[in-house]
Amino acid sequence: MKLTSIMLLLCAALFSAGCGSSNDDPVPPPAGETFDLGDGSLAFEIKTNTTLKYPNTYNLKGFVYVIDGVTLTVEPGVVIKGDKSSKGTLIIERGGKIMAQGTKERPIVFTSAQMPGSRKPGDWGGLIILGKAPNNMSEQTIEGGVRSNHGGTAAGDNSGVLSYVRVEFAGIEYSTDNEINGITFGSVGSGTKLDHIQVSYSGDDSFEWFGGTVNAKYLVAFRGWDDDFDTDNGFSGKVQFALAVRYPRTADKSASNGFESDNNATASTAEPYTGAVFANVSMFGPVENPSAYSNSQVTDGSSVDARFQAGLHLRRNTQLSIFNSLIAAFPVGLIIENDKGSATQTWATEGKLNVTNCIIAGSVQNFQDRQYWAGGSQFDPASDAGAFADAYFNRTGGGNRSFAAISDLKLSGNPLSLANPVVFPNSDSPLASGYDWTNSKVSSGFDKVNYIGAFGPSETATNNWTTGWCNFDPQNTAY
Repeated sequence: MKLTSIMLLLCAALFSAGCGSSNDDPVPPPAGETFDLGDGSLAFEIKTNTTLKYPNTYNLKGFVYVIDGVTLTVEPGVVIKGDKSSKGTLIIERGGKIMAQGTKERPIVFTSAQMPGSRKPGDWGGLIILGKAPNNMSEQTIEGGVRSNHGGTAAGDNSGVLSYVRVEFAGIEYSTDNEINGITFGSVGSGTKLDHIQVSYSGDDSFEWFGGTVNAKYLVAFRGWDDDFDTDNGFSGKVQFALAVRYPRTADKSASNGFESDNNATASTAEPYTGAVFANVSMFGPVENPSAYSNSQVTDGSSVDARFQAGLHLRRNTQLSIFNSLIAAFPVGLIIENDKGSATQTWATEGKLNVTNCIIAGSVQNFQDRQYWAGGSQFDPASDAGAFADAYFNRTGGGNRSFAAISDLKLSGNPLSLANPVVFPNSDSPLASGYDWTNSKVSSGFDKVNYIGAFGPSETATNNWTTGWCNFDPQNTAY
């Protein structure tokens, strides 16, 4: 089957209008064909409403822009393969939309074009969605070498739908400190629907938000290199039910965290503050045995990459809030850092930053107040006792608890097995108690479930919110 260019696809196969063609009644392509989406350049534009049809497969080549006023619809079950040599990246620009509504039985998959067994983090660029909602840096250009701006005043802006979607092996460093994540959200508004999204093997952050007001539910960050959830530039949405699982031998060249949160890169007091609220998150880091943890770089299968850092790294004036969540198996559980002259610790004391009704378990060191680098290059978890973070986490009324080992959580399996990381608390687990929904930040807009973390005691291996659409072995999946 000969690959066809996207222009031929748009003109001859998928449009009922268009592209200068005289064909008023185009014939759909035969089922199961493969098409190129993009021409391999860094400036390909989709200029007319377009539908990617199941069961076709699409090769994403170069930077493909869905421009202002245009909607890209992706049918359930469609597979889009990112091209490695051209750094295939899909960018939904301000005013454009993506309508990617998959189903539990037929999720939409963005993945590597490499063969099974040869796929790696960073095989292609990733998915970038940009909107007109507020951020604290005004209009700005999204990172990653992309031409597009984001930001505005429309808090309810609608960039479309991502539902039952997987993004695999994306995330590239376009240039130094200029990366494309698995999924990047730039000033995306609350009119956008985000739920049931898995990002696996990202070469940078799994999910990163630069400002915006969008809400989300049911997110999975699996075996990413850098941060699982990165919040910047005034992101103020609500996120509930999220799972993160790390691989112990692959971390980013900078410190890799579960959460990394800044108000912005300069730690300014610009508003809106990064004040997103997360609830029911379960994060499992790389440290299976805290007592045997090695701080050296990985040399064999028993070591943990020394570039891993914290489950929660809160810094640079962030006012992030995390409720009813689990932070497990990281070198450090919680860092609350006053770097660059910021007042992050003040926001915690005043209740503008929250870590409340949460559990830290199986960490080498539970708390730090700053980050230290032994010898200028490696993270040293013993260099800071974390007096402020300790006192804050264990404050009266905070509802937080800490446990020495993963086994203390009384889970139904081993979350660090990687082959099947979805585990559930037993009825006598500490995760089955200690939750609270009375804080004003979580009193509305959240499901008031009776457990801490992403899963409850009533869920099972065959009946939970990841069942049927998640894939924890995309390396060996034949697409």
